[in-house]
Amino acid sequence: MVNYEGPQKRSRGDKRAQEYIEARQRRMYRHQLDGHSVRQIVYEHSAREGVSIPTAWRDWDQVKQWTEEDWIRDREAMLGRIQTMRLRVVHAAMKKGHYQVAAQVLDSLGRVLGENTPEQVSVQVPSLSIQVEPKVVTAQLPESGVIEAEITPQKEVDSAEPTP
Repeated sequence: MVNYEGPQKRSRGDKRAQEYIEARQRRMYRHQLDGHSVRQIVYEHSAREGVSIPTAWRDWDQVKQWTEEDWIRDREAMLGRIQTMRLRVVHAAMKKGHYQVAAQVLDSLGRVLGENTPEQVSVQVPSLSIQVEPKVVTAQLPESGVIEAEITPQKEVDSAEPTP
């Protein structure tokens, strides 16, 4: 007896539908770099691709996931690229005589490298500490053993006259 599973099931939609969806999401991925707000990107995507707003939001969720994956993957290499760009800016600024720009970029470069960490800054800054002690009620001072002495006047000596 042949294993019978019933009538053959029809496939739902076009077999290439997933390819179309992914192509549409890739186009949205490209448009996210235009600098618009998320809502504007979604609405423009909906109008441009001819899809509903909820479908455009689903596409945005996929694009957002791709962006997060890209950032995690590129994060380590990004620091080196940023440092290279900063050094190019410093060289160009120095060449054109823009010393203030060069100083600012070098300062930010130093902060990235840990030149001025908060611990170092706090060591360099002097601190002033003022403590106010509570007022103490003082009683009379105890009598001290004062020695009374008699003061005798001395003769005044004239420095012009020689002493015998």
